[in-house]
Amino acid sequence: MPARWIREGGLRAFRADAGHVGRSIAALKLYLTLVVSQDERSAPGDPIVLSYERIAALSGLSDPLICSGKKALLDQGLVAASSERQGRTIVYRLCGPHAATDLALLPHGPRGAERIAALHALTCRKAPNLAVLKLGLLLGAGADAAGLAALDIDSAADLTGLSHVKVVAALAAAQDLGLAAPAGDRMRPADGRLLRLLPLR
Repeated sequence: MPARWIREGGLRAFRADAGHVGRSIAALKLYLTLVVSQDERSAPGDPIVLSYERIAALSGLSDPLICSGKKALLDQGLVAASSERQGRTIVYRLCGPHAATDLALLPHGPRGAERIAALHALTCRKAPNLAVLKLGLLLGAGADAAGLAALDIDSAADLTGLSHVKVVAALAAAQDLGLAAPAGDRMRPADGRLLRLLPLR
């Protein structure tokens, strides 16, 4: 997601209440699937052509959740999509200023993989999984070229709409999933961390 959109609190739009959590998780999983699937030579707005079957294999999303997640991303202006083609294939485009450049710093495994294990592990039924996805995107938006990101708990809570407790729990879960690792000592007592982003695979 465009870093500026994230730094302005855009992740708060993805809510964890009962009526929205599944759709919100599906949207973020679909977005990460698109990022991993884009060609590394892509320019902003270049097409990403994916079938429902391919998205499901990569992310673990069902067809209804793909539809729901796609609608949430369209509503936020984060993607554009053509109408379905034969074989339930859709052409997606990542939107927003500098979207492709911002996402170049989001580390991921080799393109063409058959499955993104971390996304399969983050089911759409559990609200804490939304916190992990939000935190991962927030860290990606603030990472440098070496994949190092400073996490301030207060700022993360404000930008994501999560409580401090949920941010800390999401950080622990992200580390358990192999999405991030500590890169040094705490920056300030109790409220800061230096992290290295690990490839989404």
